[in-house]
Amino acid sequence: MDDIRRDSDGSETIGEVEQTPAPHPSAVRVLRRYLFTGLLVMLPVVVTAFVLWRLFFTLDDILGRFVETYLGRALPGVGLIALVALIMGIGAVASNILGRRAIHFGERVVTRVPLMGWIYATTKQLFSTILEERSESFRKVVLVSYPQKGTYSVAFLTSYSPKSVEGGLGKGFVTVFLPTTPNPTSGFLLVVPADEIIPMDMTVDEGLKLVISAGALSDNGKS
Repeated sequence: MDDIRRDSDGSETIGEVEQTPAPHPSAVRVLRRYLFTGLLVMLPVVVTAFVLWRLFFTLDDILGRFVETYLGRALPGVGLIALVALIMGIGAVASNILGRRAIHFGERVVTRVPLMGWIYATTKQLFSTILEERSESFRKVVLVSYPQKGTYSVAFLTSYSPKSVEGGLGKGFVTVFLPTTPNPTSGFLLVVPADEIIPMDMTVDEGLKLVISAGALSDNGKS
């Protein structure tokens, strides 16, 4: 391509325009690979640090204000230590006879209050089921035929033949929780025949990774 330049005396000079050579395709691929590799390394670190940072300050703030008022200055981390100590202390008290009697008396009072009693009883039953050491709830990953025959979805076994189900359908049924992707905190409760579920050889953590990643991560954590 020619470039027309005008001199000081008004005459025009025709010359060639220097063109910048285009980047080599291989160099572009290398730079793009570096960019994606850097993101793959940094994003999990940043997200993990951010979640832990938010969780730390949220838990620390529960008792941190009281500690700050008592000591007269803020000490990051002391509120979290105090919260853990308080929880362990309540657990120790609830483990002896006098503590259990006091807690049972308080529960009877709370359960008699409208609405508050229902919320307390439901919450206690839920966490007792999940946190109980011998509980099988949310301990097994299974496949269920959903939403149609021949199509299978990943679910978590919650109970065997619940009494509420036995009354209407009879024995031989189980309840499973079918989480949604990529947010496993929401989902569906399904009642299915026990002989139609397919146990999966994976832990609950591996099952959650499978659900959250929409199947992109296999049971060994690799895509």
